[in-house]
Amino acid sequence: MNQYTDKYLIINADDLGYNEAQNAAITELYRAGEISSVSVLTVTACAEAGTRIAREEGMSAGIHFALTSDEENERWHSVSGARSLEDNKGLYTGGFSLAISARRKDVRKELEAQYSFLTSRGITPDYLDSHSGTLYGINGRRFYRDAFKFCSERDLPFRFPKSPAFIARQLGRAPRAVVAMHAHIVRLAEKYGVTLIDDLISNPWRTGKAAELREYYVTAAENLKPGITEMFLHPALPTESMTPEWQKRVYEYEILKSGAIRKAAERSGAKIISRAEIKLIGK
Repeated sequence: MNQYTDKYLIINADDLGYNEAQNAAITELYRAGEISSVSVLTVTACAEAGTRIAREEGMSAGIHFALTSDEENERWHSVSGARSLEDNKGLYTGGFSLAISARRKDVRKELEAQYSFLTSRGITPDYLDSHSGTLYGINGRRFYRDAFKFCSERDLPFRFPKSPAFIARQLGRAPRAVVAMHAHIVRLAEKYGVTLIDDLISNPWRTGKAAELREYYVTAAENLKPGITEMFLHPALPTESMTPEWQKRVYEYEILKSGAIRKAAERSGAKIISRAEIKLIGK
């Protein structure tokens, strides 16, 4: 049961370290106060630059734990060098290929390596989250168990919502089996003593029009419920050859830059917090 009567919102930018366009957009938005936290990738060619930005800007930063690559032609690579997580090109691009190949011991090894990548560069992560949801069990593998053990040992919160409302928003429905799995994961987190957020919001569309995306996020921010909610976006600047998916990232950058999400959250009576503040609330 939700223990809070007040509303708290984390506005998080995922994928710091993805590329220069993502790094520049996130830096600008953080300096402007339109995002309160970031998730840092450690497996990309721009990971060093992203990590340096997070450190120099004093960002509230979490590990954006990645086990798969986004692009087939420019594969990302395991930090630990674990062989079961890659083929001869790099990290797999599909979650199911990963599920067939990955060994649990290598997932744990990679968790340690990505965490150490940040700590060795002067960042103490205040959160763990999952790029493409590979730690959520959606590919049939129970990597969330490894994530919870890892978080428990380091007193790290984990980005997973207690409320099943996230499922309905992302899928457009809430299948009984998926809701049951969600409840199982929440109970397991409690068993390990891992702090979860109450709700999680992100737009589920692969592409979208600017006005529609703005309405989606503003409406969500205006209708926050009591508790700790995280809203995560993937803001980026335009690139020379943009796909429709990348254009969506540009739209999200523009929506954040306008202050529309922050203002809507403030109208709802929510306090905007960083990920680092989660453990302080309620104490």
